[in-house]
Amino acid sequence: MKRTQSIVPVTVERELGRYSSGERGPLLVVTAGLHGNEPGGVHALRRVFATLAERQPRVRGEFVALAGNRWGLARDTRFHDEDMNRLWTADQVRALRERAPERDHSEHSEQRELLAAIEGLLATERERVSLLDLHSTSGGGPPFTVMGDTLQNREIAFELGVPVLLGLEENIEGTLIEYVGGLGHVAVVLEGGQNQDPRTIDNHESAVWITLVSAGLLTREQVPDYEAHRARLRAAADGLPHVVEVLHRHDIEPEHETCFRMIPGLRSFQSIEKGRLLAHSGECAEQQVLAPFSGVLLMPRYQQKGLDGFFMGRSIEPFWLRISAAMRRMHLERVVSLLPGVKLEARNGNVIAVDPKVARFFTVEFFHLLGYRKKVERERKLVFSRRNDRL
Repeated sequence: MKRTQSIVPVTVERELGRYSSGERGPLLVVTAGLHGNEPGGVHALRRVFATLAERQPRVRGEFVALAGNRWGLARDTRFHDEDMNRLWTADQVRALRERAPERDHSEHSEQRELLAAIEGLLATERERVSLLDLHSTSGGGPPFTVMGDTLQNREIAFELGVPVLLGLEENIEGTLIEYVGGLGHVAVVLEGGQNQDPRTIDNHESAVWITLVSAGLLTREQVPDYEAHRARLRAAADGLPHVVEVLHRHDIEPEHETCFRMIPGLRSFQSIEKGRLLAHSGECAEQQVLAPFSGVLLMPRYQQKGLDGFFMGRSIEPFWLRISAAMRRMHLERVVSLLPGVKLEARNGNVIAVDPKVARFFTVEFFHLLGYRKKVERERKLVFSRRNDRL
């Protein structure tokens, strides 16, 4: 099953494709090219729709693919004015709705069109809604997934058979999956590989076929070479940790964006020792950036745009994920307010305030097990929030 091709800039319509047999069922939305220098997902989706058109399998529900930053895709640039995958906080979306379209900059205009397309799809009642957002990275490395930690997201992400990153939403804000996940839907990112590596297209194609099955639209028997698609992703992830907790983001100051320089040759999931030189930053890149701890390097930046220098994390034993799932099925989040130093800030229990002077030991780790991932500090309290698990 050799399916590689060159990755080149693309000019596309907002809707890349749509497939349905008219049967009621789940909705799968796949987005590609939210960053304009990541066209691999667009090429992969064209393959998938060509195969669907040729074979005409009967599908439950509907499969729709949407392009992200069309301006950037046509010019092979990540963005023009602002990173389009950092514009999806509730406040930013509210401001977009209130602002006159003629005041939009390039990415606001793209976001407005994409939001309208997504909301049009969500206006129809569905059995279930899943979003798969296809991305790639400027540095080398294997495919992996990113998700908000809900049980329903785990169902889709773990089926792909590649490493899963948890905790990224605690380090960056405004991603599309955070917005769609906040609406109560499944939302997962697949980082398919390096931006210009032809294998990235193959990985994206395999991920789409696998997700069509895990989201309930097709059966395995309906997918050509289904086991080969699974084997492709498993082989790409061979020997890597199953789950990595993101613990650190190197934030580049906007005025130093063009001066940031990663040390050449670093890759995602590379083991890094504390104190290793990873990059040069600051004005004229005169400052050394050292690894803050020993762990796993993630998404080193080898492109000119973007304020995420790199991320670092540590692997999590699968045992803790099983414990976490069991705790959530028991709805232990309903009793967290009985713990010393914990106060509910929302009636549904999805937002809690924790006094670190009282709840001092393993606070973050314990609440992570229950799905409380988002953490901010407010009035000397740690405020955690979670999304509902669909059990």
